[in-house]
Amino acid sequence: MADEETLKKLPLTKILKISIEYFRDNLKPMMFFTLANLVLLIISFQFMGGYSNPVFLIWAIIYYVFWCYFFRFYFKRKPYLIAGKIFDSLIPSTKILVLTLAFGTLLAVLPFAPLFMGLPLEFTDKYTYFLKEYMQESKVVDCILNLILILVSPIIFYRPFFAWISSVIGRSGLLKTAFAKTEGNYWHFVGMVAIFDAAFVLIDSFGDWLEISDWILMFFYAPLTIFFNIVVAKSYDFFFLDNLDELN
Repeated sequence: MADEETLKKLPLTKILKISIEYFRDNLKPMMFFTLANLVLLIISFQFMGGYSNPVFLIWAIIYYVFWCYFFRFYFKRKPYLIAGKIFDSLIPSTKILVLTLAFGTLLAVLPFAPLFMGLPLEFTDKYTYFLKEYMQESKVVDCILNLILILVSPIIFYRPFFAWISSVIGRSGLLKTAFAKTEGNYWHFVGMVAIFDAAFVLIDSFGDWLEISDWILMFFYAPLTIFFNIVVAKSYDFFFLDNLDELN
């Protein structure tokens, strides 16, 4: 375990500040990425119907390449599209997918665990009724699940995502390295994820309140997603490249 004195602590407020400045100073390319992201999101969720469409896999590949291009552009790794690095990045991205699926499966199965623990029949009947009554279409359950996802996101997504970025830009894509360099920042990552989660929830709630069509909300989701990934890139700068002169 790293010495407490040598651990780097993510300066969350400053990261957000310089990310805003980066978006502003690179407005033209960022608007290009925002527009491309908007088009891809609308195509997927409005015209294709999301995951259920057989051609969703083709869309997913295009979207994956889009983000590879984005991060290579940000870190100035030319050529911005290079097949070798895209294939290299499949190793950490597959690990992230496995972690996410494993946790999702655990989360889906966990509520049913008490039914197989040999508890009294009276309790089992009441608990079965609870599952039928509250586990479907429940905002309370949705909030609890969302909170759980925020708490585990640094482990199953955020920190492993740094390994993916490393592989995309031609560096080591080892999860071990990503976890080692970001050690001691669990709550910093939770805070960052919570901020963006709150932003997406506010947009979604605003849309429900005004009964705005989902495709219109994409105009808000698209730039926010780009900005979130700039924040991730700036965080990577801080931990892996010592490249944040703005923080000095």
